[in-house]
Amino acid sequence: MASGRPSASHYFIGVQGSHFFYLDPHQTRPALPLHKLPSEYTAEEIASCHTRRLRRIHIKDMDPSMLIAFLVKSEEDWHQLRKSLAAVPGKMVVRIADAEPTLHGPGSPRADALDEVESFDDNDEFEAD
Repeated sequence: MASGRPSASHYFIGVQGSHFFYLDPHQTRPALPLHKLPSEYTAEEIASCHTRRLRRIHIKDMDPSMLIAFLVKSEEDWHQLRKSLAAVPGKMVVRIADAEPTLHGPGSPRADALDEVESFDDNDEFEAD
């Protein structure tokens, strides 16, 4: 999973009780020297591109909007993922649709939807009620 807090991304790698353990993918470092061949990079240069610091965050401190990724290597993995997700008791958090959902009935989007869009401009004066 990625996310965790607003304006931040974390790669969660484990959980213990109410704490999630994560790696921060945004560790900055000086740029690597440009080598002509990938094999010319040293182990130290490659290791410097990855964080070595494990962090944790309590579930109550996490942003509820999350990106969840699944690695599917084969069609068999795909079928197993669908089966596993369907078998989880309680309210589904992850859903897989066989077709794109229609929010306003069958067919194309509502023709009048564009008329409902309200535009705001920084130059508009704020009017209090």
